[in-house]
Amino acid sequence: MMKLINKFKYKFMLLLALAYNGLSYGQLEGGDPPPPEGDGAPATPIDNYIFVLFIVALFVITYTYRRLKIKNI
Repeated sequence: MMKLINKFKYKFMLLLALAYNGLSYGQLEGGDPPPPEGDGAPATPIDNYIFVLFIVALFVITYTYRRLKIKNI
């Protein structure tokens, strides 16, 4: 039963990751011209992506650590 639950968790996480990437890449179509460079320029989308990447990395590290701790490897 635990194997079934773990497989479901894995597939659910994979589905969430793929859905998130699909939605984020879907918004990359054209748009407004880039803002002028300068001191008051707003953050670019890649700057915001770094925070999301950091949060996902922390989640993956803690998830992997807990999985290895459970398996006693």
